[in-house]
Amino acid sequence: MRKSLVRAVAFAVLWVIAAVIGAATARADAVQDGWNTFRDRFVTADGRVLDTGNKEVSHTEGQGWAMLFAEAANDRGTFAKIWDWTHNKLQRHDNALFSWRWDPDGKTPVADPNDASDGDILIAWALARAAHHWKDPEYGRAAHRIVGDIRRRLLVTAPGGLVLLPGADGFKGDGVTVINPSYYIFPALKEFARVLPSPEWQRLRRDGLNLLADARFGRWGLTPDWIEIAKSGDLSPAAKFPPRFGFEAIRVPLYLIWAGEATPERLASYLDFWNDFGGKPAPAWVNVDDNSLAPYAGSSGFQAVVQLTRGFGQTDQPALPTINDKDDYYAASLTLLAAVAQRETAR
Repeated sequence: MRKSLVRAVAFAVLWVIAAVIGAATARADAVQDGWNTFRDRFVTADGRVLDTGNKEVSHTEGQGWAMLFAEAANDRGTFAKIWDWTHNKLQRHDNALFSWRWDPDGKTPVADPNDASDGDILIAWALARAAHHWKDPEYGRAAHRIVGDIRRRLLVTAPGGLVLLPGADGFKGDGVTVINPSYYIFPALKEFARVLPSPEWQRLRRDGLNLLADARFGRWGLTPDWIEIAKSGDLSPAAKFPPRFGFEAIRVPLYLIWAGEATPERLASYLDFWNDFGGKPAPAWVNVDDNSLAPYAGSSGFQAVVQLTRGFGQTDQPALPTINDKDDYYAASLTLLAAVAQRETAR
């Protein structure tokens, strides 16, 4: 009897190990397959990432995401091409940050020299990961320079604490500070504390999480794409942007989960909103002022973030959507971000 029990327990343990290994392999395959599709469809031979939903311009957000995906898929050759193009075409000469947009049809491809902090952060994070993964000190030095200028140029004090500006110019003045919550890429901030140790990274993390807790609006208490901080410290949807939880703020729960910062309380409002639609795809946006909804569903990439969030805390993570033939650059990016986040949090 005792031997039978031992055999049964051993079999159960082996079954669990096999299931875990099988799930991990499936997640790795999802990232590899997704990257192969993304690379072939959106990355040019010289390393430029095409925004196919926006006249095939390129921007630092896309360059940074593609670098992350290439590193996660162990594609060192494509990573190098994307970084070389980004460094040569978009990195500024007066500091280590990047002009945010490249328009191949423009008389001047870089018409606006201002940066976008999410692009700066993504590029620096990808370089730091690549330096560790491939033991390449040159990537490490490049990451260190960018992280230093992010800290110097983009972190400022506002009522309520330390905030991340969306860009070095144009987001603070007349007693008002404008921020984009989806630019708080929390897993990257953890890495920056290692690349360039400073108490400011922990302050930015803490104050950013507090900001997310307070900046809840509308029927479901959702995070707007853009937030305005008044001199008094009052928060409101930013006046210069549509008052929506939508195409940008969809990344907020994804980054919380990826960084290990998600809790049931922090995800509750997003899940309450999505669960109101049952099994139907969630709408692409909701107006947090009047609770009106987009007349169309979010993309498959949007639904991938929904599924990732719904699977938070579950032992068996749900299978996420994959990149399909109709997906544009942004939908595909969200899909692959969710796949990488799921794989890395499962570890």
